[in-house]
Amino acid sequence: MSQVINRNNYSSQRASYLRFISTALDRFDEKNISVEEKRDITIFILLTLTEIQKTIQQTIQPWEKRGYWVKADQFRAGWKWVDLICNSLKVKINQQKWKSMDSEMDALREMCVDSPPYQRLQVKEPWKGSWQKWQKMQKEAG
Repeated sequence: MSQVINRNNYSSQRASYLRFISTALDRFDEKNISVEEKRDITIFILLTLTEIQKTIQQTIQPWEKRGYWVKADQFRAGWKWVDLICNSLKVKINQQKWKSMDSEMDALREMCVDSPPYQRLQVKEPWKGSWQKWQKMQKEAG
């Protein structure tokens, strides 16, 4: 039997998520964007950062099982910015401070410099409906 190779690893997932964030940031910067769309994009970015956090944890798990603590800590430190931006966005979203998120968006732009935005997507605006999804998640969480 031949070896099965999983090409959909956590590293490629993170790269894809960063490209989605980069694409959303490009739209966020446009002048003719509505407040509702900015809100959807902000929530979309937050949800994408949450998915990145999950892949970081999944990457680190096997290393910690084997006792590679230094490697896990170094990797975690390299992605610490995700936690910082995610927590800051959550606080501002909960306080409804939609206009004060420029520092987070600037930090994200800096981190996504190496991740070019998608030019063609099957779904033109993947962030549409993110606000409703977020509200539903908040109600379910209690």
